[in-house]
Amino acid sequence: MTSTVTSAEEQVRAVVCTDLVGEDALELRDRPRAPLGPKAVRIRVRAASVNYPDVLMIRGEYQARTEPPFVPGTEVAGDVVEVGSEVGAEAGGIAVGDRVLSVVGAGAFATEADAVPPWQQVHRIPAEMPYDEAAAFTITYGTAYHGLIRRGSLRAGESVLITGASGGCGSAAVQVARAAGARVVAVAGGAEKTALVRQLGADVVIDHRELDPQDPKALSALVRGYTGGEGVDVVFDTVGGTDIREPLRSLAWYGRYLTIGFAGGIPTVSVNQTILKCVSIIGVAYGMSALRDPAANEQDMRALFDWYRQGLVRPSIGHRFPLEQAAEALRVVRQRRALGKVVIEMPPPAADREAGR
Repeated sequence: MTSTVTSAEEQVRAVVCTDLVGEDALELRDRPRAPLGPKAVRIRVRAASVNYPDVLMIRGEYQARTEPPFVPGTEVAGDVVEVGSEVGAEAGGIAVGDRVLSVVGAGAFATEADAVPPWQQVHRIPAEMPYDEAAAFTITYGTAYHGLIRRGSLRAGESVLITGASGGCGSAAVQVARAAGARVVAVAGGAEKTALVRQLGADVVIDHRELDPQDPKALSALVRGYTGGEGVDVVFDTVGGTDIREPLRSLAWYGRYLTIGFAGGIPTVSVNQTILKCVSIIGVAYGMSALRDPAANEQDMRALFDWYRQGLVRPSIGHRFPLEQAAEALRVVRQRRALGKVVIEMPPPAADREAGR
């Protein structure tokens, strides 16, 4: 990643995507601060996390295309340094100095968020939550909760199959499902990843590398074996792929298949498969849902923060990088090497360095 310095009265250090060709087109630059709207909040970033949509965005492959130059990164945690003129009591009293997390759409990989989010998308974090865990919290746990609880109607006593269970979103889903009282069958690949999933609390862990490649029904047979022949009530699929008949076969009668992500490719589904056991295929779009219904998202975040305080959910951070190594952080996610979440940590502010914090 090359480094370019420009002059401006107020500078923010940021990673900039200059072309939609991936990590090789990322440059470390100084940029002017983003303008602050009347209902927006300016955040000094302490940590940002890497999500798979970030990998797609720097290639122009995400469903919402962003034209360069732009600062990638969708998720931040840090300190409020300025609020808009209309951010008052209705914003729950969000004020300068508050420790917060937010989804910013783009602009997270910077010492100050290059996008200033509306106050509805900014949430105070629990006092006991460190910045790195806060940065790794919103998208993964928000998606897991929105998908499993709101969209999937997961209930205590039910069972859920989670694919890609060692990644950021999958590992969050394991914990959310367990906190909701469900039984978890998790799929991951390799000894290191399956060990992590067991540590997170999965009841059953399947190593997909050990499945018979000649048996197209190997996964569903195992799932039915673990569920008394019935199958699971919910599939939380973070992987996708061109053929998803196996996770659909793994469902019980009236099962719900949740589409979360497509790291393995975008499938084409024959709808007759839904009739075989009266199953539902349900789309999960946490980010847009949070924007459309911020009140519901606020309720979900409060519930997740309560679970965090109880020790039921906690981000598993497997990789940390400084800002100048953001390209490598993105490669880890793209190459599916991540164990849990990948976090980019910013250098501490000068005042904190002087105080030894």
